[in-house]
Amino acid sequence: MEITSARGTALAAQKPAFLDVLGDLWDAQSNPEGIVNLGLAENTLMHAEMMEFVNSNAQFDAHVLTYGDGFSGSHRLKNAICQFLNRYFSPQTALYPCDIAVTSGVSNALECCAWALADPGDYILVGRPYFNAFKTIFGSRPQIGLLEVAFGTTDPFSITAINEYERTYAEAKRKGLQVKALLLCSPHNPLGRCYSDDALKEYMKFCSRNRLHLISDEIYAQSVWGNSRLPDAPTFKSILSFKIEEIIDPRMVHVVWGLSKDYGSTGLRIGCLISKYNRKLLDAVEGISLYNFPSSVADRIASSLLTDDRFLEEYNSTNRSRLAESYQFATRFLQAHNIPYVECNAAFFIWLNLGALTKSRTTTDQDILARLRQEKVYIAPGSIYAAEETGWFRMVFAHPPHVLKEGLSRMIRAVRSD
Repeated sequence: MEITSARGTALAAQKPAFLDVLGDLWDAQSNPEGIVNLGLAENTLMHAEMMEFVNSNAQFDAHVLTYGDGFSGSHRLKNAICQFLNRYFSPQTALYPCDIAVTSGVSNALECCAWALADPGDYILVGRPYFNAFKTIFGSRPQIGLLEVAFGTTDPFSITAINEYERTYAEAKRKGLQVKALLLCSPHNPLGRCYSDDALKEYMKFCSRNRLHLISDEIYAQSVWGNSRLPDAPTFKSILSFKIEEIIDPRMVHVVWGLSKDYGSTGLRIGCLISKYNRKLLDAVEGISLYNFPSSVADRIASSLLTDDRFLEEYNSTNRSRLAESYQFATRFLQAHNIPYVECNAAFFIWLNLGALTKSRTTTDQDILARLRQEKVYIAPGSIYAAEETGWFRMVFAHPPHVLKEGLSRMIRAVRSD
């Protein structure tokens, strides 16, 4: 007799593979035989600064031990987020606390969009490759499908790429599929680039003429850095900074952001959903806010962080400098070993082609992944990001040089072992 339901059995099969990595992390002194983690999207470059801030601002009162001001963020945090977004995202119209809902992370905020904007069996458009957790976020509980858009040789950041969305959407309509939204990740995960102003406007126009919601995941907004090899590459611009009402019904535009990436705090679990003109959406989020309730302690830490302008300015400047340095360190290694990669200027990833180094044309991503595991280095295969070609991997470079050196050395041993 089964001791779990069919649903429970299906969920057990979705257990993330990287959990084994987290249980055996490499450390030069305490665990030199452990796994070097260059796969998870974490920025460890600024942990010392963040810990100093947290420890020096860890002043709490009994209010954090209660349900506080409700399940969707304290009044203090909502005000702090608005202050931050109004300064760094340059919204066309100032944001107020009533325009946002706070959640326990950006994944949670995206799931709220799935619950409130679509029904089970509906679809959301997303371009390939895309963040692998989107499938879980939209599919596991809300039961929303991802309608994948392939680009072939077309630059996915070009205006021309929107033609591929048009074709995919038209085909979905012919099949009778219900498509409710387009999900845009800007800056992009895993390609590490930003969309131009013109491209973002065209995406809004596309959504407007097809009556689709536009969900803009801007979680890497402050993690854009200088790359001398891409001097003219677009930098981040929030959807909020456009005159949205001149392009699309503003009730159809929603933005998510949080602390996990820009402020190296995946463990704090603070995210937010911004939907200035759609009160019904935010009411729907309030309706399930018990399941999205962020920790009151994390709420207080985030409130202090987002209102400390001096710390933010120093942090952002140093973070961008360190990201650029780590990127240069990693790409010099790749160039020295003739590993093809895609240049970028945002987020923490390098999209690289390890398949190009293997001798056999039949080598799969899983074959390469197995070799990487043998060398005890974790880098995520492109197949889980819906890559259009085999052999591509996403490597996270937002680590100090000694970690990168160890991980890259193991990586090259793995792919050159055949």
